[in-house]
Amino acid sequence: MERQKKPEVVYHGSQYLFDVVKPMQAHGQCEAEAQTGIYAAATKEEVIPFAMPFRWYPDSPEGKLRFDSDGINSFLQYGSIDPNGKGYIYVLPSDTFELVDQWEWVSRVEVKPIEVIEVSVKDYWHTITFSEEAKEIQRKLYGAV
Repeated sequence: MERQKKPEVVYHGSQYLFDVVKPMQAHGQCEAEAQTGIYAAATKEEVIPFAMPFRWYPDSPEGKLRFDSDGINSFLQYGSIDPNGKGYIYVLPSDTFELVDQWEWVSRVEVKPIEVIEVSVKDYWHTITFSEEAKEIQRKLYGAV
C-alpha cells in the first residue's frame, strides 16, 4: 500500500457543534476503525456523510440506527434524517494525526478547529438513499421522501 502524504489539514464530520473536538471511542468494523480518537479524512467530501444528522428510531435510548457510506453517498438502512437538518465539518490542523488505514487519520488528543463549516442536509439530499424500512420511518416523521 502506498503511504499517503500527510495533508496540512484534515476534515472531521459531526452532527454536533463543538469549540474543541475531543477523542471518542469509535465503533468501527475493525481495529483501525474502533480506536479512541478523532477520525478525519484528507478531503471534505469524504466526511460529509458523518456530518449528516442521521438519527435513531425511535429517537430514544432503545432506538437504533444503521447507515453505510462509501465516503460520498450514504445508504440509510434504519433510522431517520431531518431533511431540514444541518451538520458540521471541522477543518483541523493535521500535526497530531496519524494515518490508520487507506484514508482515515486519527488523533488521540483534542484538537481546536481552524474552521467549522456548516452543511445542510438539503444540499446533500441527493447523496442519500433509503431502504424501504427507512422510507417508512421518514414518511412517518417528515412526510414524503
